[in-house]
Amino acid sequence: MKRVKLGLAALLSMLLVLLAGCQAVGGVDVGKAALSTLDVKSSMSKQTLSIQLVPTDGKLTEKDRKMIELINSFSLTIDQANMQDMNHTSIEGTAKFNGKKLPFHMAMDKKALTLSVEGMTQPVSVPLELEDFAGPKMNNDSIIQMYKDVWGFMLKHAPNPSSISVTPVTDKVNGESLSLQKLHIDIRGDELVGLAKGFLTSVSKDKEGVKELISRMYDTYYPIFEAYAGAPEEATASVSKAEKEKNINEGVEEMMKALNELLPDFDKNVNELFANSPEFKEVFSKNTVLSLDYLLDSKLNIRKQNIDLTVQLPSSKGLPVKQVKVHSEGETWSVNEPVTVHEVDSSKGIWSVKQGEATPGETLRHVDRQSELYRLLKDDMNITKKSLILYTEKDPKDLNDAGYEPVIVNNTLMVPLKYVADALDAKLTWDNATKQMTLTEDLTGSKIVLKVGSKQASIDGVTKTLAQPVQSFEGYAYVPMNFITEALGAKGSWDAKGLALTIKRD
Repeated sequence: MKRVKLGLAALLSMLLVLLAGCQAVGGVDVGKAALSTLDVKSSMSKQTLSIQLVPTDGKLTEKDRKMIELINSFSLTIDQANMQDMNHTSIEGTAKFNGKKLPFHMAMDKKALTLSVEGMTQPVSVPLELEDFAGPKMNNDSIIQMYKDVWGFMLKHAPNPSSISVTPVTDKVNGESLSLQKLHIDIRGDELVGLAKGFLTSVSKDKEGVKELISRMYDTYYPIFEAYAGAPEEATASVSKAEKEKNINEGVEEMMKALNELLPDFDKNVNELFANSPEFKEVFSKNTVLSLDYLLDSKLNIRKQNIDLTVQLPSSKGLPVKQVKVHSEGETWSVNEPVTVHEVDSSKGIWSVKQGEATPGETLRHVDRQSELYRLLKDDMNITKKSLILYTEKDPKDLNDAGYEPVIVNNTLMVPLKYVADALDAKLTWDNATKQMTLTEDLTGSKIVLKVGSKQASIDGVTKTLAQPVQSFEGYAYVPMNFITEALGAKGSWDAKGLALTIKRD
């Protein structure tokens, strides 16, 4: 997320590399154009994205029809994206979904991503830095160099597709009329196998080039990989020159060996794959098409683009869609000129949350209940819905996997408290002084208080009597299923024949 703009630039360059190959076309150095996108330090741009599912010719079920209509209703419009530098970006636009319009404003810096969507009571801020990683980190320069090393190597070996052309055009970018070069590329699914083989064949003949690439990446990324693996930083810095050379040569030999084993039977293996899995042949057919238009200025910067992707899906009885179509277009201006990001309005405060920690209940509490966003999250996306299944062994009265499976005690079905609480996003705390456990229900905030060995519990201060006391099995607290599912706004269904418990919350 921290590198969204850089990632988009890398994606554009990757498409040029993979689809345009390394040959100059119409006087335009496609390879240079591909890598020049990585030299953009600041810019302003706008973009649109839409998705269309094409239904199969047969009759659709009502559920499939609604699903297709829902996905087809989605579109994204970025009215203005400002990249001040590689660490500061802001994006303003509108997402449309199921007839609802949701304006949004996002800003990123080194430390956090801040997002405001119409209907939120406060913008949310998500930290982007890794708190627990103390090893060497990749900076923007090293990331850019990585892309250049990799894509430069690919440019050297990538063949051109059959349909590629360059023509001079005059077009408007942000209202300004410019003289540009239009690079047009069409590539079909049935070309991909041949392009892949041509690329791999060329790489197999360039052992020195492979070694150079691995060597350059080794110097930059080996210490980082080792640090992530847990090795102390001083250990990664002490690799001898001989050991480094040995590691690089082993990597090169493994890659060349793999290529030399793959290529002789490449066509045979592909044909066997298509014969055994005809669905792959449908996907990689002429009906899968990627069409690209890149408009380049005199410095080979991409100033305008139009992308259409159609993916042919395999014919399947249970698949209601035969094609997926994606359309995107955009334009870029103020390239490498002074640009200022637009900060998100934080006058009403900020909701700070770590990645992956925002529960459905907490999310909805930060959204106006009368807003389109609330209805989208609650009714259309069903973020409060939960479902889990717990299985027992042959005799449900015997507990073999404490903490994860239910057990029957005196004709009462008991479930592991923490496992069920975690699945339903309830917060569980322990009071060592009173020896009590308190559950905070995610959606309503209700407090459920329990104690091991006691049949007495309370919900928001109201005493409840349990069918069986809370029990501890191998250190895991177990409670009656009917009580805890109802307290957490869910329902449990016991399948005595299948020895499975299904818990669902709408």
